[in-house]
Amino acid sequence: MTTGNMTAGERDRGHLRYLSMVLVFLTILYALPLLAPAETTGTLNEDLAAILDDPALEAAHVGVVVDSLATGRRIFEYNAGKRFVPASNMKLFTTAAALLALSPDFRWETRLITDGTVTSGVLSGDIIVEGSGDPTISGYFHEGDVLHVFRRWAAKLKEQGVREIGGDLVIDNSAFPDKPYGKGWDVDPVNCFSAPRDAFTFNNNCIQLDITPSGRTGEAARIAMEPATDYVSLARGLTVRKNAGPDVVSLEYATPRTLSITGSIGPGTRMITRYVAVNHPAYFGGFVLRETLEAAGIAVKGDILCARNCPKTVDVRTRREKGKWTTVAVYHSPRLAEIVKVVNKLSNNLYAELLLLATGRAAGAAGTEGSAAAALAALRRAGLNTSGVVMADGSGLSRHDLVTPDSVARLLRIMAQGPHARSFIDSLPVMSVDGTLGVRLKGSRAADRVRAKTGTMTHIRGLSGYVTTMKGERLVFSIFSNNHVATSDVDTATDRIILRLLDHSSSER
Repeated sequence: MTTGNMTAGERDRGHLRYLSMVLVFLTILYALPLLAPAETTGTLNEDLAAILDDPALEAAHVGVVVDSLATGRRIFEYNAGKRFVPASNMKLFTTAAALLALSPDFRWETRLITDGTVTSGVLSGDIIVEGSGDPTISGYFHEGDVLHVFRRWAAKLKEQGVREIGGDLVIDNSAFPDKPYGKGWDVDPVNCFSAPRDAFTFNNNCIQLDITPSGRTGEAARIAMEPATDYVSLARGLTVRKNAGPDVVSLEYATPRTLSITGSIGPGTRMITRYVAVNHPAYFGGFVLRETLEAAGIAVKGDILCARNCPKTVDVRTRREKGKWTTVAVYHSPRLAEIVKVVNKLSNNLYAELLLLATGRAAGAAGTEGSAAAALAALRRAGLNTSGVVMADGSGLSRHDLVTPDSVARLLRIMAQGPHARSFIDSLPVMSVDGTLGVRLKGSRAADRVRAKTGTMTHIRGLSGYVTTMKGERLVFSIFSNNHVATSDVDTATDRIILRLLDHSSSER
């Protein structure tokens, strides 16, 4: 499906850019082109101390560390050992641990298996989807085709002569025992930002709504859903108003599968896109898979059942013991080296959560707590002192997460000097170029000289990564602020620090 000049691939990638767009919007509010060199009235220590002495930061909890990557020397520190809530800077720990524990070549596998025999086009048994926690069953890596994997599965079944499935469509999502939402999350059940986790994930566990005004005032606005599915029913109360005023679009689930859309938009409004989390994501994926099979001419006579977290559940282990199973298709995800780019550049929370759980599963650990312990153990084996780190989830959505600027800086140094340096560094947003830093400091000397991970929640701001000075020296930095009120003050101070680091010389003391 295309709208205007936007291709289906571009629109599908919007699912994974949700947080990125929010952060970019906030960035635009405060970012101004800074073309001139930063003021250098003294040494680096004196100049950074002066920036942090701004009265606007007085009530905030601020920490900064700057290290030389070449020498390992600590250049500047302020509250280096204090703990901060990191927000999405936690993804640095998640992706680093995954690269170390799983390798950049790791791929998830999702299997489609069947039992029974095919007679006159009818499969007498069930089909089972073995979920492994793969977040990539979507259109992002498949040129915008959100149904790409499901269509391939339908084709494989048809190759075997299947025209009807007499049994059930079973989603085995038993790989992860955790609840859909992490401990300490501020959950908005409608917001794709905090979509529920599941071992079988389809389309980021979200739908996309494209909203445009109809031709006449007072009429309902036009709403297109992607994927086009009957899984979610839309209660349409969004109208086109006559008089000028702000667009107001309100979304709320009236039932787990009925989404109420109310408010009003102006007749000249351009298309508004909303990304909405679904309830019972494994069931959602199974529902769309059944729709895809039926569209391909394969009828499913039985129910959609899941191992857990679904309206209808089944003991998958018992079901599997009764049949002789054949693998029909195996979907392999892209390499982990490509997936970590989605986690860090676009700050995708669901990808990060599933990546942490995969790290734990590889170590024989269960659940978020066990997976976090496995991730921290991998980092310790690489030489990181994790005593200042509390890892409550993989994404940083939890306010129970804690890190120190020192631990982040040391992590960045270890990864830059380790065997997976290129995969890790390439996953970070580039200042003024892409990801969550795409418009930050646009037009400044920092453009293309900084690779760093952003972190944003209410009263929380973080930026940590690498900067190459004007003289070619590579520095590691970690900057945090908690408990501030004015985000713009923190962002301004952070940008001033980055610009000052550009002029650092190794001869400074």
